[in-house]
Amino acid sequence: MLAKKTQTQPIYNIPSIRNYRWSTHLDFLRGLASLLVFIGHTRILLFIEYSEIINPNFLIKRLNSLTVLGHQSVMIFFVLSGFFISASVIRRIKQKQWSWVNYLVDRLTRLYIVLIPALLLSSVWDYLGIKIFGTGQDSFYGEKFHNGHLATYKILENFTFQNALGTLVFLQTIFVDLFGSNKAVWSLAYEFWYYILFPAIILFFCVKSLKARILYALLASGILLMVGSEIRIYFLVWLMGALVSISHPSKYLNNKKLLNLLTILSILILGIALMIERFIGREIGDFFIGSSTAVMIYLLVNSRSQIRQEGAYEKFSKGLAGCSYTLYLVHMPILCFIRACVIGDRPWQPDIFHVFLALIIVVFVFLYAVVIAHFTEAKTDKFRNLIMSWINNRRLNQA
Repeated sequence: MLAKKTQTQPIYNIPSIRNYRWSTHLDFLRGLASLLVFIGHTRILLFIEYSEIINPNFLIKRLNSLTVLGHQSVMIFFVLSGFFISASVIRRIKQKQWSWVNYLVDRLTRLYIVLIPALLLSSVWDYLGIKIFGTGQDSFYGEKFHNGHLATYKILENFTFQNALGTLVFLQTIFVDLFGSNKAVWSLAYEFWYYILFPAIILFFCVKSLKARILYALLASGILLMVGSEIRIYFLVWLMGALVSISHPSKYLNNKKLLNLLTILSILILGIALMIERFIGREIGDFFIGSSTAVMIYLLVNSRSQIRQEGAYEKFSKGLAGCSYTLYLVHMPILCFIRACVIGDRPWQPDIFHVFLALIIVVFVFLYAVVIAHFTEAKTDKFRNLIMSWINNRRLNQA
């Protein structure tokens, strides 16, 4: 029954997506993208620049290739976000169930249940780092840190209440700088304004009231003017996911062998896109990654395969995706503190001993994120339901 519906309805209207195996694949993709961001930051913080390594061996070259994909992985997040969020928005509007209150509760509970604890933890780790290691020229928390890319972190300079407050209202990179050492929060500003911009654009075309249309036009125009050129450009990458959500499954992909072959090909192309970005330029590379991810998602969704019994892969993918947002937001400050604790002025050489130490740090920080996710991200639905119950009770009392 579900398979028949997917053949006749646009993808955004597919019921019970958790019954499909492609949903598990997208969980795995989301979790993997988060890990790549985390591992990339670990390499930057702990090891010398790749250009400084003399005659790197085969293993070092492969490790470097896997640990320079942080920014590229965020493009995957954007496409996945565009796919899922746009599907939810369009489905609610089509079913005449749209409510800005309900939508904002959904989005803000998802964002804040991790963002607020993440900023508090950032404050704790950065405060401890500044107190323990000082703010001199040789301190990691000082005005400058003379090591290439790390000089851009400016932890002390950015450790301000203004930046924390700006991050809470998603104005980082727009009107305020990133907060302290938590450089990963930059993409949340992009995501949040896409969450508002997309339904404003769709509702502009769907509502009949001229007044409402003018308001939505002003809202969308105001956001586009406020956010700046880079956020506007990457909205196109986000929309690639939205394009997949409004597409229909193709009857030409009913052939399972052909679909599997094309899906494998799309995964290979995405892998190539991730690897060659630094050779073809960031913006072109980002759009290549976005389009490759969108094509892969479309092919995965065309699969009619359903989950009969949840196995190890399904459990692993769901678990990895379930802590991916938390890992993304909490890893940087503790990594910076560990870096200040275990490394002096000069980062490590990528030898076997130090790679092993880095692996231990990766496991420790990952488990740290998993514990935080258990008390935050895992409680999203419960927290959301509490907020909605409170809102509904207020509505009843006012009626």
